[in-house]
Amino acid sequence: MSHIPNRVEFRLLVLLAVATALAGCGRGFQPRDYATPEALFQATLLEFQARKWDNAQLGFERLTSDLSSRDPLLAPAYFYLALTHEKKQEYLLAAQAFERVTDGFPDDTLAPTAMLGTGRAYQSMWRRPSLDPEQGQKAASVLRALLSSYPEARETDDAKRRIVQLEEWFAEKDYLTAVHYIKVRPVVDGAIIYLKDIVTTYPTTKAARLSWLRLHELYTKIRWKEDAAETCTAMWKAYPDDVEVKAACGAASADSVKSNAVPPSGITAPVAYARPAPRARG
Repeated sequence: MSHIPNRVEFRLLVLLAVATALAGCGRGFQPRDYATPEALFQATLLEFQARKWDNAQLGFERLTSDLSSRDPLLAPAYFYLALTHEKKQEYLLAAQAFERVTDGFPDDTLAPTAMLGTGRAYQSMWRRPSLDPEQGQKAASVLRALLSSYPEARETDDAKRRIVQLEEWFAEKDYLTAVHYIKVRPVVDGAIIYLKDIVTTYPTTKAARLSWLRLHELYTKIRWKEDAAETCTAMWKAYPDDVEVKAACGAASADSVKSNAVPPSGITAPVAYARPAPRARG
């Protein structure tokens, strides 16, 4: 006949199981178990490669606090700590750790990759164009610094693509603001300021085309005939086959399409988001 444990025995068995589980956890990854920084770095890197982000964070944080400023492992420790934070979607911490690499070790081979990581982390914090663009502006600033500081680095291609994405969002945010001025407030001059800034600063974005059309609509509505005609000339040159442009302005004359009105594509500096107050047209 099998023995049925009584209440005391059952509690002892539960406590024994808990103690065994805790002992098992205690035998897991512990940075203090490694005698040298080199051993800890290698073990922590294995944890990172196994996607054990919490363990990797523990190890790399221990290294960044224990290593001297001249230790060759310090830059990669900060770099992998940043990657670990990024994997955990802790983007601000990731940006700060990446910056420790670029600020402290600008000549290290990891520096351009870390600068790209900083821009990528700040970009990840700007989740959609309608939100505050501060983190997007930081991302664009860092990515442009990468192009300037490390022009031959392989990371520049990714940086350029990210800048294009950011400029699309900057332009879209300004366009949404202009539409707000038109539909909600309404303040025509305020909308015109934003729309003109978009076509000047972000001429190759999707929002630039919409801004030209809005400008033509506003100029026509308030009977600024000369300005409306100028927007048509610009749109004929920039979008010669666009259906909406033809609907708004009609067919273009031969002289109006001789030169391209849109400035060449390039990486432009972000504009400040505090716009001047609308001015009454004299």
